[in-house]
Amino acid sequence: MPRTILLVDADQELHRACAATERDTRWDEENHILLSNEVEAYDTVVSSLNSIMDRFGNKDMVLCFSEGRCFRYDIEPTYKGNRANSRKPLCFFDVRKRLLDNYKHVLFDTLEADDVMGILSTKPGPDEKIIVARDKDMKTIPGKLWDGVKFHNVTEQEADYFHMYQTLIGDQADGYKGCPGAGPVKAKKLLDAKHDGSMWHIVNGAFLAAGLTEADALKQARLARILRWTDWDHANKKPILWSPQ
Repeated sequence: MPRTILLVDADQELHRACAATERDTRWDEENHILLSNEVEAYDTVVSSLNSIMDRFGNKDMVLCFSEGRCFRYDIEPTYKGNRANSRKPLCFFDVRKRLLDNYKHVLFDTLEADDVMGILSTKPGPDEKIIVARDKDMKTIPGKLWDGVKFHNVTEQEADYFHMYQTLIGDQADGYKGCPGAGPVKAKKLLDAKHDGSMWHIVNGAFLAAGLTEADALKQARLARILRWTDWDHANKKPILWSPQ
């Protein structure tokens, strides 16, 4: 019998809960220390997960985690370079272990949680999958998405469009630049006026007009691509890098 499966971005839920339960405590008149309680942090994650299950009236949930060194660093060594000096909140790894011990979960070495959700949600079969994530990048995945505020039913055409849109504008949070001079307004104008050409033809043309190459455009497209079922080599456990058809 077909099921509805909630695919939850566990990285987000974990990070938010651990950060929210940190406490700046004044040790004396001059010194402050940062404290956290592991049980409080774990209970905060559990409360959030319970709220998600209550929202959908469904306990069939899978936590999706990042694992290992992301393959995107092999495409661009400066990927997420702006986060190099950022720290994980206190209790992060211990609370993560508790979640791994107590909840159904999936992780693939070299993949981020976004990719895990993308692969599982586009797996062929009768089950309905709903991605639960606040990251706007998940709109590059066709299917059902709950972003914590709104419910989206993303068609494959919309997902492909948003992938090309992200390729053009880049993502400062993830540390890839996109096409120089192509902000949100220009990117939308280019893609909406593609006429008889493919979206890739328009995207590549924008990079060439900016003095770059097709290889530069392809690199940005691969960085922007969240993996789908067909982008993962299931036998060899490695990504199949995106290429224009």
